[in-house]
Amino acid sequence: MGEEVVAVPVSERGLVGVLHSPATPGPHPAVLVLGGSEGLVPEHAAARLAGEGYAALALAFFGPPPLPRDLVEIPLEYGTAALEWLARHRGTDPERIAVLGRSRGGELALLLAAAHPELVGGVVAYVPSSVAWQAVPSDPRATMAAPRSSWSRGGSPVPFVPMAPPTAADAAAFAGFLDGEPMSFRSFFERAMEQDAAVRAATIEVERIGGPVLVLSGGRDELWPSGPFGDRITARLADHGHPFPHRHLSYPDAGHLLGVPGTASRRRRSGFDRLRMGGSPETDEAASRDAWPRVLDVLASARSRPAARPRADGPGR
Repeated sequence: MGEEVVAVPVSERGLVGVLHSPATPGPHPAVLVLGGSEGLVPEHAAARLAGEGYAALALAFFGPPPLPRDLVEIPLEYGTAALEWLARHRGTDPERIAVLGRSRGGELALLLAAAHPELVGGVVAYVPSSVAWQAVPSDPRATMAAPRSSWSRGGSPVPFVPMAPPTAADAAAFAGFLDGEPMSFRSFFERAMEQDAAVRAATIEVERIGGPVLVLSGGRDELWPSGPFGDRITARLADHGHPFPHRHLSYPDAGHLLGVPGTASRRRRSGFDRLRMGGSPETDEAASRDAWPRVLDVLASARSRPAARPRADGPGR
């Protein structure tokens, strides 16, 4: 990393995160950084971005207290509060705010950017979804209840794609997974995407995004079909005449651990090591390093248009 980095915990407005910034005076361009379904604060990615000159807020949106335990109807307003906090922070440039997310965080990044084109000036989405998905509770017994959305807006669930009813083979494979066997979930998501009406209702309106969009996927992603999702995202942008640059970078040999450099070699939480991600640490890291200059190019070009608001003064504001 080129810059010396300072990390400061953030807890204002109910946020749970860590702001990584260059030690040099700002204002710096800012990035909201969102991780995946592990439910952790994505500090590694934020630190890498801070080393490139960005004020990067690594934000958890479920998992750590006092946040909800599970990724179930998480209010999009929570992400809005994080964007507004970044826009008001004295060390950031409110006209240069982007969002970077990975996996479920990529799904959230696209939802937030589509909802707030005035705040978000660009999006980088690693292995994201093109639709909003059903919530997946941490307790397997909860999957027997009626499906719920992963997200909410204004107190109402965001339309979502539910998982398709399991086949006998699915049930046997999932039983093995609960007993400790590694498992790929890609086929579950592929079958769910055959529900045309639900897919139409849950498709993210990426054409509303007010800046460039970069989607990155792995051709050997075994968690979900990030390649076809990426194709859907960029096809929708093209169909709607999106006026900003947009690109889907697909790496044929990479898996689901495509991310900022170093992502593939990081240790995963217990239980997540049984998810078959596809690719390999070597192919995922090679793809991540190849993509990094392109990621930085998109972030450098991000320009948001926030409404005028007073700047906050305190060290954590």
